[in-house]
Amino acid sequence: MTAKPKIEKDIDQNINYLKDLLGVGESFDIIFREYKVGRKRAASFSINGMTNDVLLTNVFQDMVTLHPEELSVNTMQKLFYTRATHSQVKLTENMNDAVTSLLSGELLFLVDGETEIIVFDARAYPARTPSESTIEKVTRGSKDAFVETLPFNTVLIRRRLRDPKLRFEIVKIGTRSQSDIAVGYIKDITDSKLVDTVKERLNKINIDGIPMAEKAIEEYIVDGSKWNPLPKIRYTERPDVAAVHLLEGHICLVIDNSPTIMILPTTLWHHVQHVEEYHHHVVIGSYLRIVRLFGMALSLLLTPLWLSLVLQRHLLPEGIAFLGPKDPGIIPLGVQFIFADLGVELVRMATVHVPTAQATSLGFIGAFMLGEFATKVGLFGNEVVFFTAVAAVGAFATPSIEFAMAVRFFRAILLLLVIFFKLPGLLIGLVGIFIVMATTKSFNVPYLWPLIPFNFNGMKDVLLRLPLPSKILRPAALKPKDLDRLDNTNPEKDTKQEKDDKQE
Repeated sequence: MTAKPKIEKDIDQNINYLKDLLGVGESFDIIFREYKVGRKRAASFSINGMTNDVLLTNVFQDMVTLHPEELSVNTMQKLFYTRATHSQVKLTENMNDAVTSLLSGELLFLVDGETEIIVFDARAYPARTPSESTIEKVTRGSKDAFVETLPFNTVLIRRRLRDPKLRFEIVKIGTRSQSDIAVGYIKDITDSKLVDTVKERLNKINIDGIPMAEKAIEEYIVDGSKWNPLPKIRYTERPDVAAVHLLEGHICLVIDNSPTIMILPTTLWHHVQHVEEYHHHVVIGSYLRIVRLFGMALSLLLTPLWLSLVLQRHLLPEGIAFLGPKDPGIIPLGVQFIFADLGVELVRMATVHVPTAQATSLGFIGAFMLGEFATKVGLFGNEVVFFTAVAAVGAFATPSIEFAMAVRFFRAILLLLVIFFKLPGLLIGLVGIFIVMATTKSFNVPYLWPLIPFNFNGMKDVLLRLPLPSKILRPAALKPKDLDRLDNTNPEKDTKQEKDDKQE
């Protein structure tokens, strides 16, 4: 977008410039209107469907009744302070800023002979109402989720965090799209260096637009290799999840036109926890987390480990010598697993793309007709179908879609290594995956923290669902300004035990 920074005193020059720039008469949705305010010519520019016409009508009715003598001097100041009664209004002396505000849905009001423009933020946002998240469902808990409108999303967070230190700083990305991104953090908790780093990387983005919203932003701001499949940012559609992470010292990026919030920095363990665990008893929540971790481990290891043992039966102890199919089928076992994984991926992608009414039928076709008949004709062994299904269920139990996809990718690599190198290939692959995880960082936070570097209290918190009253300290890896969750304004609450916890 190219615009001149200067606002001329001659209103005709400003009107002609804006008409030419915005395509008034070409684009039906650019609304231009002229007025008389105290015998002075005035004009407004707005976008059809993005302003609250009823509210602005009441404001302009008051303006046009002004007498000429009231506007003899300091015209814009008098209009701004005595007639522009809307709560969200500002004066600007820069045409670039005025055009950006207009394209964001605000209304511009110009007066002849003045070098300032009044900008009314009376936007009527096109938005859907918050509904339950389709990805992060819970049996008990709040059912509201983020929508595609940025102000609605920040309000959903503020309903849960009535903290005066909560900040949402706007950064505009894209020379043409001018997309709004709100950098959310709690000022007296979040590390200042982390906030500065995120804002610096956002401001360095040089692109005409970000139509892919949050994913495009991620590829610009994450550090390290872009070919590393491990997700370094967590996505969420739930306001309560975003609020919890803000209290820990994370940063949330709220992107306009996206119902997904970006949480950073993150570790491996952020991608394996689910809000459902915190709506159950401590013991049940811990049980659910352990089951989920076990399922994820099966998703990664089950099929390559079984294949490596079957391909080298002489290494099997007598107690598990029964492993392996009696009839391996026409196709080699390793190739069967590769084809079975590809089939699961195709069915998964197809269920996403087809209408909801057809998704159930498609799942039935994939599970029954393809799997059942493939074993009957001898293409696949029964064991291959069974172990592939167990691994798929473990992947679907992973809360983070991005991390589940990374696990699937690593499993495919392990299968290929086992096909070519058998058990040594599996061991080499596992060591390689561990090295990748150990060397990965998300905004300078080790990906395997609190395992590497080891932190006992942090490790307890990621393996078990601890009682909330015991979770006093914030994650040390985030370097929060406020180390604990206590009310530090009341020294009586800082008991000896809590002080010992801090020192530990």
